[in-house]
Amino acid sequence: MAGLLSLTLLTGTVNGVSRVALPLYAASLGAEAWQVGLTGGMGYTGMLLLALPMGAWIDRHGSRPLFLRGIALAATLYLLLAGSHAVWQAVLLTALLGLVVPLRAIPIHTEFLAILPSLSPSRAGWNRAANMTGMFFLGPAISAAAIAAVGFSRVFAGVACGLLVAGLVGRRVLGSVTAGPAGVDAPLAERVRLQFELLRGHADLRRTMAIDFLTQMAVAYFVVFGIVLAVRVAGMPLQLAAGLVTFQGAVYVVTLLAAGKLVARLPAGRCYRVALALLAAECLLYGLAPQPMMLWIGAGLMGVGVGVQGLLSTARFADMMRQYGRGRIGGLTAVAPPAGGVLGAIGGGVLSQHLGIAAGFLALGVAFTLAALLPRFAAPAR
Repeated sequence: MAGLLSLTLLTGTVNGVSRVALPLYAASLGAEAWQVGLTGGMGYTGMLLLALPMGAWIDRHGSRPLFLRGIALAATLYLLLAGSHAVWQAVLLTALLGLVVPLRAIPIHTEFLAILPSLSPSRAGWNRAANMTGMFFLGPAISAAAIAAVGFSRVFAGVACGLLVAGLVGRRVLGSVTAGPAGVDAPLAERVRLQFELLRGHADLRRTMAIDFLTQMAVAYFVVFGIVLAVRVAGMPLQLAAGLVTFQGAVYVVTLLAAGKLVARLPAGRCYRVALALLAAECLLYGLAPQPMMLWIGAGLMGVGVGVQGLLSTARFADMMRQYGRGRIGGLTAVAPPAGGVLGAIGGGVLSQHLGIAAGFLALGVAFTLAALLPRFAAPAR
C-alpha cells in the first residue's frame, strides 16, 4: 500500500510538472493558440483512445509490463523534447506523450482497485488524494520554480529521470499476469467487445460511470470557466480568482483523506444524493449568484461533493473488479472521467460562447438536481 501510494504521488507530480511546462514551452517557441491547446488536451485523447484496449492488455499481460513500457516510452519522449527547438517538434512530441499517458495511469488505478477490498474503507480515497496532491500542488510548484531556475530543457530531462525512478518503484509494487476472466486469450477486438457487453448488461456499472462522467464534466467546466466568471462578472483579481481552483482542490483532497470511514458507514444511495446535491448547489451558486463570497462557498461545496462521489465510485468499482476481473473494470472505469472532461471543456465552451458562462453552470446545476432526485439513479443495484 505504501509503495503504491508513493508511486501514485510520484507519477502525479510528474504529470503536474508536465501540465505546466508543456504549454508554456510550446508558447515560448511561438506556437499558435490551437497548438498550445493541443498540448494540454492530448492527455484526455489518449485516455479515450486506449482505455478499453488497456483493460484487455492488463488481463493478458499484467499491470507491471504495461506500466514499464509506458515509463520507457515517456522518458524517451521527454529526452527528445529536451533537445527540440521547433514548434512542430514540440507539438508532435507532446501529442505522443498524451497517447502514452494511459500506459502509466490505468495500471496504477487498476492495482489500487484490486487491493481496496482488503483495506479499510477509510482508505478508499487515498490513491486519488495522492494523485491530486502531486498533480495540482507539488507538480505545478516544482515546475514553476524549476523553469525559472534551469529552463525547459533541464526540466524535461528531470522529468525523464523522475519517470525512471517511478519505473523502479513500479517493478516492486505492480502486479504481473493474474488469472483473468473468460475470454482473456481471445483476440484484442473480442476482448474489447466483452467490455462493451459487460457495460450493456450491468446497470450499476452504467450508473456509476454516468455519475463519474457528469462529475468530471462539471469539474472541467469549473476549472476552465470558473476563473473567467470570477474575473469578468464578480470583479475578482486574477490571482484571487485562480485561488478558487486551488481551494476546491484542497477541499477535495481533505475529503478523500478524512471522509472515507464516514462514507463507508452510510447507505451508498444516500451519500450519492448528498454529493450530487452539493454539486448542484455549487453550479447554481455560480450561475445565479456570482458574487465573490458565493463563489468561495461554491468552490468548497464542489470539493466536498467531488470527494464524496470519488470515494463512493472507487468503492463500487473495486467491488465490481472482484467479480469481473482487473482489466475489464480497470479499462471501462478509465473512460468516463476523460470523456466528461472533454465535453465539459469543449461543449461548455460552445455553450458559454452563445449563452454566456453562467448558462453553462445553470445547465449543470439542473442536471445534478435531476440526478439527485431520480430515485434509482444513485441507488446501488441489489
